[in-house]
Amino acid sequence: MTITPPPPTDLSGLVEAFAQTTGAVLDLAGGLDESQAGLATECPGWTVLDQVRHVASIEALILGEPVPDHDVSSHAHVRNDFGVIIEKYLEGRRARSLQDVVDELTEVRERRLADLGAPDQTLESPSASPFGPATHGDVLPMRVFDIWCHEQDLREALGVPGGLDTAAAALSVSRGLMGLPRKIAQAGLLADGRRVVIEVTGPVATTFTVSVATNEAGKAIGKASAGADDGTAARVALDTRAFMRRIAGRWPVDQLGAEISGDASLAAQVLEAMVVTP
Repeated sequence: MTITPPPPTDLSGLVEAFAQTTGAVLDLAGGLDESQAGLATECPGWTVLDQVRHVASIEALILGEPVPDHDVSSHAHVRNDFGVIIEKYLEGRRARSLQDVVDELTEVRERRLADLGAPDQTLESPSASPFGPATHGDVLPMRVFDIWCHEQDLREALGVPGGLDTAAAALSVSRGLMGLPRKIAQAGLLADGRRVVIEVTGPVATTFTVSVATNEAGKAIGKASAGADDGTAARVALDTRAFMRRIAGRWPVDQLGAEISGDASLAAQVLEAMVVTP
């Protein structure tokens, strides 16, 4: 799949993207006052400070912090077992001050970059993750995607646009694109053989065609192919920011400003199904 600029795939490029987006979160957090820290964000149930707590806590998890024993059952925004784990790490930090959380993120970021920068590390080197044992090649793209989405949550809440032209942004668009065909197939769309072109414009750009086929077991499998195929049923165009806010489940369809041609009803259903994050 062609994405411009191309997302990093080697270890040094992934580490650089990780350093960039965690650094951006720190820069944003370091300039907060207490009133800004309490602002709501587009991530359900989380304030600006909660976003920073979350980023710090998951890096602490990767560094070996065990799952805290906190009851998070009263939080309506926690919808699944994975969300419970994430919220437990955050809950243990809710009593900490803004400066404490900034200091923690500074420390865990430095430790992570030191570990990742060791000369013996490769994409295949082992790494902890919220999903269990993995490798750097598995974990770093997921972490960059997650942290960059939360960086954008902070920017939206604080009115500080930016970060859309970075390596972390390109990698995040790539990760979103990877998960999108599966979500469209799960929604029962395009099973009739129709195809939809999605064009992402702006600082990170790509054009791809989504189709769905049925495998031998009768399961619908989504596929994305580079470019715009002829004879597609609909075309959807939206900019980098809107594409990723929808991929992250932050913006409703009517906020995206998408340009649609062809079958408007099908295009709207595809946009509804575009949320990739859990």
